Amino acid sequence: MKEKMETVKNISKKTAEKAQKQAQMHASGFMEFIREQGVITLAVGFILAAAVTKTVNSLVIDIINPILGIFLGKTNLASATWQVAGVTIAWGNFVSALIDFVVIAFVVYIGFKVLRLDRLDIDKKKREKEAEEAAKKEHASEKSQKK
Repeated sequence: MKEKMETVKNISKKTAEKAQKQAQMHASGFMEFIREQGVITLAVGFILAAAVTKTVNSLVIDIINPILGIFLGKTNLASATWQVAGVTIAWGNFVSALIDFVVIAFVVYIGFKVLRLDRLDIDKKKREKEAEEAAKKEHASEKSQKK
């Protein structure tokens, strides 16, 4: 009976150690995924994009639209409409959305150029290519050493 208990204990210990190693492997794999795929950077990008969107919306709604409204004779550009054959065409809302798009696109463009974010992708591809070439050379040298 004592031997059976000892055997069960050993099996349980080995199983626990194996499970712990697998958990550590998965955790390190997950952290590597987070680092390699830039998930943190992506999350920060989404947060900043939301802040920029709110700022641009405020700029368009509170500043640009009223100024355009003065020139177009409407106090609120977003509510500007045409009535054609009993149908309402909300052109002012479309113009506001178009202005939002143009301003956001311009801000993103300037951000990429000023922060040189366009270089990051090029640099990453260059590093990946160099690493690939180094791995090929190492593989070739290993083959030649085996012969």
